[in-house]
Amino acid sequence: MDATLTSKPLAGGLAPVALAADYIEQALAPAWPGACTVEAVASTVSTSEDLSVRARAQQPTACLLRATDFQTGGRGRHQRAWRAAPGDALLFSIAIPIAVVPPTLPAVTLACAVALAESLAANGVVVQIKWPNDIRVSGYKLAGILTELVSDRSARYTLIIGVGMNFRLDEKTRCAIGQPAMALDQILGTAGEQERERWIGRLGGAIIGAAMQFCRDGFEPFRDRFNRLLEARGEIVDVLDIDRNDHPGLSGRVIEVDSVGRLVIESGGIRHCISAGDVSIRAASR
Repeated sequence: MDATLTSKPLAGGLAPVALAADYIEQALAPAWPGACTVEAVASTVSTSEDLSVRARAQQPTACLLRATDFQTGGRGRHQRAWRAAPGDALLFSIAIPIAVVPPTLPAVTLACAVALAESLAANGVVVQIKWPNDIRVSGYKLAGILTELVSDRSARYTLIIGVGMNFRLDEKTRCAIGQPAMALDQILGTAGEQERERWIGRLGGAIIGAAMQFCRDGFEPFRDRFNRLLEARGEIVDVLDIDRNDHPGLSGRVIEVDSVGRLVIESGGIRHCISAGDVSIRAASR
């Protein structure tokens, strides 16, 4: 069921409005010519949760993209709240039915990050990827990607890919985010003021194509591309343990990501392979 709000504005802001699904479809087609149903609603708790609930009940028969103007309960990695006023973000999720779960499935997040970064670059936005899932510009967060695998009662699997990207940022939202953030309009100026539907379609199509290739060929086609985009490569970082209140568990030099998407850190002459799990990285404390 769609949680659509159209009758009244939120406190201090504009009312959410439904995006145009047909515009998204038109922009998506050049990047992904295959079957994909597009849904667009004014507001929902979370597009990823919407698709996850449905996929747990029954695997979709084809790819499905769901976009919204506003999320009341959007979440990022480690359940951090995603903050954006109505109309100020690109918010969409994709559900892809899969027949076989790839052995390196956790790396699909990295593959989708590569597709997002390369699609942005093709449209004038040069970014890096902060392992494993943040799209950044000069150290400022522009977007994030989350992936989840769910199964229905018949053990049929669906990959859910959620994307949130800053389109505009007002000062109140910028302060609430809690980390340096960037928006498309800051990078592109008036050139970035295209319909959000066009951005969602182009980026969504690139992500669908990457996820399909990943399910077929694994992470190897994306590894070198990810490493070229890897933020902080060659730099000293701290690996933080989320379960220990971000206590640094390891400090070392970022080498690369390996064949299954783990971050390789060199410390004291020893190379450590870090899985995403409950860790994150930051520039080393001085």
